[in-house]
Amino acid sequence: MSSTKLTKFISPKISQCTLGRSATQLSSLPPIGYIYLGNVSYAKALDMQKQLCRRRIDEIYAGPHHSRIPRETRILADSLILLEHSPVYTNGRRNHGVLSVDEIARLRKLGCDYVETNRGGEITFHGPGQLVAYPNLYLKDHHLGTKCYVKGLEHTIVEACARLGIDADVVDGFPGVWVSHTQKVAALGTHVQKYVTSHGFALNCTTDMKWFNEIVPCGLEGRSATSLANVLAKQVRADVDASVGAVLPTVIDSFKAVFGCDVLPLEEVSPETYATIKQLLE
Repeated sequence: MSSTKLTKFISPKISQCTLGRSATQLSSLPPIGYIYLGNVSYAKALDMQKQLCRRRIDEIYAGPHHSRIPRETRILADSLILLEHSPVYTNGRRNHGVLSVDEIARLRKLGCDYVETNRGGEITFHGPGQLVAYPNLYLKDHHLGTKCYVKGLEHTIVEACARLGIDADVVDGFPGVWVSHTQKVAALGTHVQKYVTSHGFALNCTTDMKWFNEIVPCGLEGRSATSLANVLAKQVRADVDASVGAVLPTVIDSFKAVFGCDVLPLEEVSPETYATIKQLLE
């Protein structure tokens, strides 16, 4: 049973956030284990997510006639997988096949890989200085539908920015989290299969913005990407460390507050899940 109590959020925009769940539901949420993997290639992380999701689905629906088995009897647990990627452009499922062979070759000549994925959204960049989060959750255990789950990811970033003294928000009709109506600090793209989640969000911490100049990020003409470091520099706030390592605890705490459950080191929550993820990355 979760020991987390309802949190008073720093961001007033989400001060009453429960993601639509009752107090009784919030009191029974399972813990989530977080793991930071450092720099992992996108292709390897993508394969790891696919295999982990397949194992979780097979385990959850292992009852008679593929019925769900109780949470207490499962081996694998919910995880919040955090990492960075080597430079890579990724395209969501709605944009598969849109880029020409020549366009892909141009991007690769920049020293950047290109991968088409099964997440939502359009083209974006991942690379050093960007904190990427891949929650692997079974949403039914958290009493969440997909829309509320995505709202929770957005709220996590909004709250993390608020804790760093940065005003951020969502903009109707435009996915991601924004620090102005034209500058996006985080991209979102998720995939849900049988209520098991993969992919997630990418928060630009100290990311080199030159990579975004080569694409139309998320297909949004007239808008651009920015980073926490750039925003803080404009605020003349050199006292705040925007590196991935410094921002990581803030994001974890914000995720815990928004989703209303304990978020602890994965090796404490589930040594089996920790070992599985490590094994899948070998």
